Amino acid sequence: MSHESIFTKACLIQLATSCWIGTRSLHPSQMENLGHGDWLKGRKLLINPELLGPIKTTIQQARKFLTRNALPFPLSGLYLVPKDTIDDVDGHLELFKNEFWSKVETFLDFYTEARDEARSFLGELFSEADYPMNIREKFSFEWRFVTLATPKQASILSPEVYQREKQKFQALMDETREIAIAALREEFGQIVGHMVGKLSSNDGKPRAFKSSMLNRIREFLDTFGDRNLFGDETLAQLVTEARNLVGDTRSSHFGYSVAYNEVLRQKITGQMTQLKSAIDAAIEELPRRRIRLDTTDRGSLPEAA
Repeated sequence: MSHESIFTKACLIQLATSCWIGTRSLHPSQMENLGHGDWLKGRKLLINPELLGPIKTTIQQARKFLTRNALPFPLSGLYLVPKDTIDDVDGHLELFKNEFWSKVETFLDFYTEARDEARSFLGELFSEADYPMNIREKFSFEWRFVTLATPKQASILSPEVYQREKQKFQALMDETREIAIAALREEFGQIVGHMVGKLSSNDGKPRAFKSSMLNRIREFLDTFGDRNLFGDETLAQLVTEARNLVGDTRSSHFGYSVAYNEVLRQKITGQMTQLKSAIDAAIEELPRRRIRLDTTDRGSLPEAA
């Protein structure tokens, strides 16, 4: 696969979110009452943090969704999304966005009351200046799709600069391939390893076999074809083996059968353990080289799609 062709199969997405931190550093003069200011650092809560918790949870869930449905990219804040899943990713982010703003509205309804509560608890440490006039501006949830490309040779760049930028782009794509393959292998290894742990006995008793674990491996197997952008044949073979092993997990009786059928459990445990060993070997064979770009170059690469 050429360096350029990856962007015929995928697109970059940048998710940008913000949430009011709800804390403020204490002034050194305030800390001097407790001890030497150079040795004591402190912050004060401006509001009950539990009020901001649900908003932060939605942000975390959105980023976790991207991690599971996209691939990592060397430039901070960007994910590589397979072309065939762009609409699905965009739709899910829209749902997260609606949930985010719904929770923000709930927070805003209690904001005045929560600030009055902080006034009573903070006492002399309370300051109106710590609270934004327009608190809504402290929250945001947005994303955009971006593309990367090597500068054209006929552009305004001199031949020397063009060759340098071309080499940087090629290095970026090489690193993208490495971290994407590594991420998929490691993710699959964690899922299978977790499944092996659940299949293993604990003091002679089988552990609970929850549907969430089965859903996780099904999700990986179902999305692997789209996410395997760089054609990792080694992992593709291991995924095929996993499909053969867990094909019956779609049955509602699978968890019950594994938990109470010792012969079946031992058989699947052995097969999964062998699969986990093969995945571990595939991870170990990956190169450990990591390319690092100058941070001054990073902001100028993406262009709005």
